[in-house]
Amino acid sequence: MSMVSTKYEANGGEHVDRTLELPNETKAKLQELQALSNKAKDGDKEARKELRRVLRASSPEVVARASDLARWGQKLVIPTAAGKDPLMEEALVARLDLMRADIAGQDASPLELLLVERIVSCWLIVETLDALVSVQLGPHLKAEQCSPMSYLRHVFKWQESINSRYFSAIRELARVRKLQSNIPGIQYNTQINVSPEARLENVEEGP
Repeated sequence: MSMVSTKYEANGGEHVDRTLELPNETKAKLQELQALSNKAKDGDKEARKELRRVLRASSPEVVARASDLARWGQKLVIPTAAGKDPLMEEALVARLDLMRADIAGQDASPLELLLVERIVSCWLIVETLDALVSVQLGPHLKAEQCSPMSYLRHVFKWQESINSRYFSAIRELARVRKLQSNIPGIQYNTQINVSPEARLENVEEGP
């Protein structure tokens, strides 16, 4: 599980840095695994065996990051969303990290982290599809450059589907947090008002 590190600086309330930071030991292990993976790609069978051995002996955090399909998918989508603009690509990577930290908060449970990653992934696709549709509907494109309406109808269906999944993940995270908070959904408050005369009778009838 990644450690959430949030830093602020009192500079007119300006945000300075907020990142999800991996421990140095985890980073080093991931670099070692990547080096073995590169050798295995080149056909080194012994490197493949060593890769399997080292991975099986690694911490759950290392295994989780090395098999993080959500981040891998995000890396594939980001160049399209950014239009291959380097600044936008780097800004999107940084923004996804900010979103993870903001939504997860401190001491998030494993289930919460799964839902946070789903929310972040869905947000990226939602924004990407919206941007692609905006380009198609913009006035600067010539008629021959526009996608046919039959294709846009498919895009609209994708938008509807991913928006539904996006909001579903948000609702599920809220539900999980409510269940984990151990706070009852309904609280009953009972108040009994006793008149001064009734209190006096109780005192007189007492032992």
